[in-house]
Amino acid sequence: MWSGRHDDYFELTGQAIAEEIERRRSIQRAKAVKFSREQVELSRKIAHETEAVELERLAVLGQIPQAEYKARMAALEDHADERTWQETPDTP
Repeated sequence: MWSGRHDDYFELTGQAIAEEIERRRSIQRAKAVKFSREQVELSRKIAHETEAVELERLAVLGQIPQAEYKARMAALEDHADERTWQETPDTP
């Protein structure tokens, strides 16, 4: 026959295992979120660079005026600066 102490051991062991599993899942979720954010930022950076190269190509070929090129590049840079500012966490 099992004593009450033995049942407590199994209950505490099960609880400890469940807590460890939950802790590991939480860590995995945090890593996945971090990775996802890094991938989004990399994708945005690539898109920004691609757009800048395309604007430069159009300007070199004379398909857009120099003034339009400069204005669109300035807007592109402003947009990149805005995004960087928005993603920076608040510091005390």
